[in-house]
Amino acid sequence: MAIRLGRSNRIFEDPSAGKPIPSLTASSFRAERLWSMLPFAISITLASSVFWGPFAAPQVLAIGLGAFLAYWVIRSYAVVVACAVGLRRIGRWKKANWVARYCEWLPGHPEADAWDWPRHMVIIPNYKETDEGLSRTLDSLAAQPNANQLVVVMAMEAREPGSRAKASRLVMRYRARFGEMFATYHPTGLPNETPGKGSNEAWAAREAHIRLIEDEGDDIRRYSITSCDADAVFHPRHFEALNYLFLTAGDRYRTFWQPTIFNSNNIWDIPAPLRIMDGLSGINRLSNLVLPGSVKFPTSCYSVSWQMLTEVDYWDEEVIPEDWHIYLKCCFTLGDRVNVVPLYLPLGNDCVLTDSYRKTMNAHYAQSVRHAWGASDIPYAWRASMNGRTPLSPTRRFFLAGAVTKVHSLWVAQWYLITLGARLPGVLHAQMPGWWGAPIVTLPGPGWNVGALIRADFSHAFNPWLSLSPVGTLFYFCLFPLIALIIIEMMTRPKRPSYVSFPAFLGQFVFWPLMAVVTFFWASLPALHAQWKMASGQGLIYRVAEKGSRRVAVPAPATHGSPVPELAAEAEYGTAAGGGA
Repeated sequence: MAIRLGRSNRIFEDPSAGKPIPSLTASSFRAERLWSMLPFAISITLASSVFWGPFAAPQVLAIGLGAFLAYWVIRSYAVVVACAVGLRRIGRWKKANWVARYCEWLPGHPEADAWDWPRHMVIIPNYKETDEGLSRTLDSLAAQPNANQLVVVMAMEAREPGSRAKASRLVMRYRARFGEMFATYHPTGLPNETPGKGSNEAWAAREAHIRLIEDEGDDIRRYSITSCDADAVFHPRHFEALNYLFLTAGDRYRTFWQPTIFNSNNIWDIPAPLRIMDGLSGINRLSNLVLPGSVKFPTSCYSVSWQMLTEVDYWDEEVIPEDWHIYLKCCFTLGDRVNVVPLYLPLGNDCVLTDSYRKTMNAHYAQSVRHAWGASDIPYAWRASMNGRTPLSPTRRFFLAGAVTKVHSLWVAQWYLITLGARLPGVLHAQMPGWWGAPIVTLPGPGWNVGALIRADFSHAFNPWLSLSPVGTLFYFCLFPLIALIIIEMMTRPKRPSYVSFPAFLGQFVFWPLMAVVTFFWASLPALHAQWKMASGQGLIYRVAEKGSRRVAVPAPATHGSPVPELAAEAEYGTAAGGGA
């Protein structure tokens, strides 16, 4: 099969020809509509089970909820341990001399390529970003010791007024600091495209192929491509570590490299309720990279060999949540060898931030809906699993499709299962099994007698011991990892800036007891909203999230003695075209 790339009129052989690339859509319109309803159907069934389950199947619900809560307890402790291990690894990687490590590895591998052989292309898709915001990302790239190995592509949107002038300013300012730097301009209105990060990146990569591979005759095998959000701030040794991993990888042309991403750039500037989710999101990503047996996906900013991307014909231009999707596409097209390797260096991203409290809360909701649109990968993964041509093993198919389904279904349902599951059956006066509410253990803790408080009988209002049922016991033991995660989350933040007063710092802890309320409105509800839109056949308009900080950009990240460096080289208010599910 022969195709044309980008602006070129020349024809070349398509490296993806003959490969079983999964279809984006079902075989018919009716089948596609049914598949689109699958994520919502699964999520709403799980979430609503706490309402109808106590009457329709109380024994099944009791066993199911008990098993889920037991899993939640085990996972909570596992996340704490994984975070501790991950932070230690980050500390070691920050101190590592990657050139020296490579020199130690090299004698046993005489066939290996030279240290400076690889080239690392960084594609920065952006739309209506400020020069200052983009400069912050470019400064972090220019600070890399091996910046001469970087090829930076400013992936502009042609529909943005002034995009060519802005790109010219940045290229002129930074080009001499990299191996190469140029801009591409993604046209508007191309057929079968959805505006967003993936479609822009695909255009930029194809344009780069024309320039570097076709015109200049460079070797595509020496390139990695880093998908980079416009608000990313890289650790100063990021690309030295990537260079080492690329050279020493056992299967570099089937590997994704994933850094540890923290929403740390401006976390002190956002409303306190949102710090709960944005802070814990980095903790969860770190733990998932560490936990053995977890299904790992590339997220937001990641690196991959250019050769593998050409083999699957790049990102699908119709897909908004491009990160998990490109990984699934590679797996189902190329087989079991495709894998994710952690890169234990922190990478800072921005949290959503606008010029008012209310607008920031609304913008965060909208961004959560966009991220939750990754549920569209549920039907994609299950259809690809049923494709007899895929080289992926049946076990790997099940784990990948199951992992995508679990993440997006629990994104909606876990709030109901955890927050309402234990108490709602009693409120509804349902006939649950006898063991469900029977006390089985007495443990120390604050037991408040609400009736005695109402009667002002303070002698019986407080009991230092709790008599707990099986479900209550599980919740009790969830408290300790939650406290540990609060501490770890605070440790991973940048140092508190001077304009955040100490009373304001203490005030944020008021919202931790309200975490159930916050996560319902800004996590569970937007995920349900996205899946409902998908089920009802509504599309999603890609709107970039407004991000930034209260402070003017500073030239370089600094550390403050915490396990994770302060990556917050803040910019003024801007937007960032980034992020998938």
